[in-house]
Amino acid sequence: MLILMQQALQKKIIHPIDFYFAQFISKKSNILMLVSTCMSYEYRNGYSFLKIEYFQKKLFFNIFQDKYFQKISVLLDKKINWEAELLRHESIGNGDVCTPLVYFKKKIYLYKIWKAEGNILKYLYNKKSFYSIKKNFSVILDNLFPKKTKHNMQKIAVALTLINQITFITGAPGTGKTTIILKIMIALIKTAKKPIKIQLCATTGKATTHLNEMMNNNIFHLYLSEKEKNNIPYNALTIHSLLGIQKISQKNFFHKNNKLNIDVLIIDESSMIDILTMEKIFFSVMNTTKLIFIGDHNQLKPIETGDILKNICFYSKYEYSSKLLFHIKKLTNYTSQKKHINNKAHFINDKICVLKKSYRFNQSSGIYILSQAIHKKDIKIIKKMFNNKIKDVCFKEIHSTDQYNNMIKNITDNYKIFWETIHKTNDMQLIIKTFQKYQVLCFLKEGIFGVNILNQQLEYSMYKKKLIKYIDFGKTSWYVGKPIMITNNNKSLNLFNGNIGITNINNDGLIQVSFLKDNNRIHNVPVSILKNYETAWVTTVHKAQGSEFINTTLILPNYVSPISNKDILYTGITRSQKKLSIFSTKKIFKNTLFNKTYYTNGITDRIQDFI
Repeated sequence: MLILMQQALQKKIIHPIDFYFAQFISKKSNILMLVSTCMSYEYRNGYSFLKIEYFQKKLFFNIFQDKYFQKISVLLDKKINWEAELLRHESIGNGDVCTPLVYFKKKIYLYKIWKAEGNILKYLYNKKSFYSIKKNFSVILDNLFPKKTKHNMQKIAVALTLINQITFITGAPGTGKTTIILKIMIALIKTAKKPIKIQLCATTGKATTHLNEMMNNNIFHLYLSEKEKNNIPYNALTIHSLLGIQKISQKNFFHKNNKLNIDVLIIDESSMIDILTMEKIFFSVMNTTKLIFIGDHNQLKPIETGDILKNICFYSKYEYSSKLLFHIKKLTNYTSQKKHINNKAHFINDKICVLKKSYRFNQSSGIYILSQAIHKKDIKIIKKMFNNKIKDVCFKEIHSTDQYNNMIKNITDNYKIFWETIHKTNDMQLIIKTFQKYQVLCFLKEGIFGVNILNQQLEYSMYKKKLIKYIDFGKTSWYVGKPIMITNNNKSLNLFNGNIGITNINNDGLIQVSFLKDNNRIHNVPVSILKNYETAWVTTVHKAQGSEFINTTLILPNYVSPISNKDILYTGITRSQKKLSIFSTKKIFKNTLFNKTYYTNGITDRIQDFI
């Protein structure tokens, strides 16, 4: 087995860290060598554990597809009892003591993930008590939500943040999550007996920029006095910046022995928080700190391991406990809508509010109908889309080179207004806002349907139309109008991962890129000092998560990749507000929608330890 894994390493099928981890703990055991290699490999692919059936059904051949690795079967006993074999080795324990791997209820974990999952559950359990209801809670909530409508989930969400110490608010794009953040802050400031320190936070630099822009809202003038306005936060930070997480070691400055001095922490785009980061957040805040997570658990999972928000929101299907229902009804006139099930996990679902009403889309919106169909895997609606019978959604098949070239031409034509704006004006604010109205999204970086080649194809198409005039400047091809996206945070230049800027020439003849920052301020950076960027005519769905565009084109690859699934389709489709074009084949689209993902939720088993 060791020789086979060495061959897999040489062929770059597995990563060196997978091999050396397995070699270190296996101690010449073929079974443990295979299990630990797969565990390390799949951990890097986002899986927090592997079920024992992964090995019983030989799903590891999804990794080792080369025929050479069929020799793995020769090294394994056909009647192998995987559970018994695993428990024989001292490198695998039950979690009570620190061992490299943990085996629990037919699941195999890395110890650090096992420990983090347990710490998160313990934190949620310990924060199960409610704050006392103050007399002014109802008055403030009624002022913030004057319309008397039944089951106003936004009002309930704000009420939960008043009486709970930790709250998860989740909802699809357009359900008013931005408005909720503003009203939560107002409610918390109005109910506080003394000044409070609120910190806004997000998972990406681009999301923090959105939060900072959001704070320039007149709603504060309507509800807060001048003295109360002193509590308003104006500097949102990324989670990594807030906790002081080091890039290489991943150690954080703030932790359980050095806690953050804040009263309220509000975290946006929480669906992108992985399990280890969630543990760090819980460890880094004081016992009195209110934690409020905002996100959409149906969007893409985090880049790192552990889809923790989705795992927690699994319990949103249950009704609140009778104790919480009593409080909520008192504050919002909410009456139970769900069937009461004998659910003992109230310490989780009492902290969750799901926003369902869409304020961006009406019920007849084609994009809304399609997004719901993706979520529910409704093939009848999908077939309507294939026949272009859904309003504002255009589906175009790609089966040939000619159809591919027509797609490039179609996209080039969609950038016509952007080029006309460049030729008419030097107003960079207007130029950037025009560019932001339309975006092309795809799944992958490589391949003819990936970011790199699509950007090259579009540049060539625009060059042939004489829209692009190249400028000689170093080894990089620059031209007026070239959009670029920053790929790494650069605090010294005030640029963050995901920021998009447009290339232009200033009055002194200097080639620069202009970025639109807070308060519609233009931030100019000379191209000579720019680092870590890429052309942005096309970007990935992952990079666009959290963004909105009036018109969007979504391009699927010509094969179903490991990341092709319902979540990426849903996220890509819901980036658009009014118009959506999809380029794919019917077969690829359906296979992507129904692609089985190895979704893992360990909380459902481990919760028994707490109830």
